[in-house]
Amino acid sequence: MSGIDDASVDLVVTSPPYPMIEMWDAMFAEQDSSIDGTLIENQPEQAFERMHRLLDSVWQECFRVMRPGGILCINIGDATRTIAKEFRLYPNHSRILQSCLSLGLRNLPNIIW
Repeated sequence: MSGIDDASVDLVVTSPPYPMIEMWDAMFAEQDSSIDGTLIENQPEQAFERMHRLLDSVWQECFRVMRPGGILCINIGDATRTIAKEFRLYPNHSRILQSCLSLGLRNLPNIIW
């Protein structure tokens, strides 16, 4: 998004790859090679956080290009996955919301479907 001027966009709509959904592992690992290691070593919390750190830069860029009062609409799903024989939920929506709030964005009512 480097070609987009600061504070020039009213609305951003995106559906990023979902961390901890296996089909996206390779894409995240291409950008951070340590992700493969955390998954192989059964460290899912570290993999989850490393994947989200990559997405954090996306939210920073969205925030940069948005005009004051602009809207960032993110379609995101949580993930369920079994790693090392442990089935659990990975709350992508919570982690992304935390990142966006830390940038200064405000949460509007969520649409849960």
